Amino acid sequence: MTPEYRINAENRITAYLARYKVSPIKDMQVEKTYDEGDGEIHVWNVRAKDSRWWVVEGENSPMNLYTQDEYYFSAEEAFSFHLGVTQRLHQKESLTFKHVINELPLDIGRIKSISRRLNIASLDLNVVEAPEDIQKIGLTCRECLVDLGKSISDENPTLLKDNNLKAADFKGITSAAVAIYAPGKSHQRLRKRCKEMAEMAWEHSSEVVHSPNKSIPEAKICLLFTCTVVSIFENLYLKYIELDTALKCTECTSMNYAVEVASDDSHARVICQDCGSEQKVGVVIEE
Repeated sequence: MTPEYRINAENRITAYLARYKVSPIKDMQVEKTYDEGDGEIHVWNVRAKDSRWWVVEGENSPMNLYTQDEYYFSAEEAFSFHLGVTQRLHQKESLTFKHVINELPLDIGRIKSISRRLNIASLDLNVVEAPEDIQKIGLTCRECLVDLGKSISDENPTLLKDNNLKAADFKGITSAAVAIYAPGKSHQRLRKRCKEMAEMAWEHSSEVVHSPNKSIPEAKICLLFTCTVVSIFENLYLKYIELDTALKCTECTSMNYAVEVASDDSHARVICQDCGSEQKVGVVIEE
């Protein structure tokens, strides 16, 4: 890490934390550095007045913070979480059709149990023999939505108390979470749509659970609603922690680009593969 990069990173971290009202900062030091091939990723140990944080950033990696007080007790844990989400974010989508349920196995551990149960429910649709089998699929969907609500509450420890909600109040939790993950006037329509989707999934799963007259297609719709809502809130979370930012061409806004490092490692060039324009970025980290 060059002195110039360190100064720039410290300034960016200070500004980043200030947005989340983390101040004053007492001390910040690089705890660990990981070489990921396309650049190094640094885990900073930051001590504020009343809290401690891991801040993970790199030349080719978005910046994010992780609390040391509740969830991430080591630099390794913060790095592993950050790397998993980042890799998922930058993964190129296949051009072939995907069933919506394929969106579920994300690289975030808290989703895996929900994904496993929904995948099992999708297999159970092939062996429905009685109305109870369809009701069971609805019950699985509803339980998965409750678990999603619990995981959202775990991410936001004061959410239940601040909104006077109970742990099983899925609609209340998702409504409050949307306000956190997509704040501001510019996200007003997005908040409305996400809340409507969550309510729709919850109400339809309840109908499937309590009715002996639902059909297999209705059970499939229930499963699709649930999968979609899980994916929606996962992507809302990625948006909230600012991992939805992607490099765009300044000329044509294309995100189809290649990166070339200068021979003296002094800088890198981002070359648009659609219009050919180039832009120079940052300082490449020295060995």
